[in-house]
Order: sequence, then C-alpha cells, then structure tokens
Amino acid sequence: MGENVDLKYRHVVWPSVFAIALVAISVLTLDEYKYPPMMVALLSAVIVSPLLGTLTRSGNLKEHAIGVAIVCIPMTIVWAIGANYFNIAMPFLVWIWQCASWSKKEHPPFRYGIWHGFGIAACIVPGAMLVASLL
Repeated sequence: MGENVDLKYRHVVWPSVFAIALVAISVLTLDEYKYPPMMVALLSAVIVSPLLGTLTRSGNLKEHAIGVAIVCIPMTIVWAIGANYFNIAMPFLVWIWQCASWSKKEHPPFRYGIWHGFGIAACIVPGAMLVASLL
C-alpha cells in the first residue's frame, strides 16, 4: 500500500498551521500572564475545530470537534499544572506515530479529530518559539 500524500498534507500540515496561528493570535492579542498562550491556544482549537475539519474534509464536524476536544482539553489541564517534559514529549511522540501509521488509509471523523488534536498539542510549543523569535 503506497503513501497517500494528500492525507499527509491535509492531516499533518493543517493542524500545524492552526497551532502556530492560534498561539500567535493568543500572544499578540492577550496578556501572557493573565491568559497563558498555550492554554488559550488549546481551548480555542476546540472552538475552531469545525473550520479545521472543513479544510481537511474530515467528515462530520461534530464528531471531529469531539475528537479534538478529547485531546486538547486534557492537555489544557496538564498545561495548567505547569510546564514540564510531559506537555511537550507525549503529544509529539503520539503525533509522530499517528502521522507514520494513520496516513496510510481513511479514518472516521472522530479519529481525524484525535489526530488533529495531537498535532495541535505537539505544535503549540514550536509555534510559541517561532512567535517569540519573531517578536
């Protein structure tokens, strides 16, 4: 079974772009000390997940949003506890595994939402580093 480049582009690049954009918007518009950018980006990812589901043609937007919420809301709680290695390594390793194995076939919208949620959770730290280096 060959690699499906379209699936990799849609379900790897778009969540990364969304994560970087959400972190950038939260840093540029909100007070960092009052509203932590990582937590704001993860919570706003749940709100804008229907847009991400539409762009990636994931299917049922409600199921997709539930999949994103299942990943992003617990990660928001982990970020509320404090920044640590788990916040960065766990979503990144799971997302890399998903990108390597899940891109080989079609999935239901809920599973795409989980894939996108881990992509967003993994890319908010590099997104914050990018925003910090540009400011």
